[in-house]
Amino acid sequence: MLTSPEQILTRDQLLDASRVYDNEVYDRSIDVQVLRLRRKIEADPTQPRFIVTERGVGYIFKSPVEILY
Repeated sequence: MLTSPEQILTRDQLLDASRVYDNEVYDRSIDVQVLRLRRKIEADPTQPRFIVTERGVGYIFKSPVEILY
């Protein structure tokens, strides 16, 4: 998500980018991972400002990101 800020990522894209390489992984596992991330970075996970759900599509990281090398 940080490499594609402010772009909608589908569950399939997030699954492909995840560290899970099992064929029996379901797209709902991405929802669980997003929930866990929200609990860590959001002030109120029930009203997310950073990781926002795009209903029927996927998720978007709504904040601009500056990558420093």
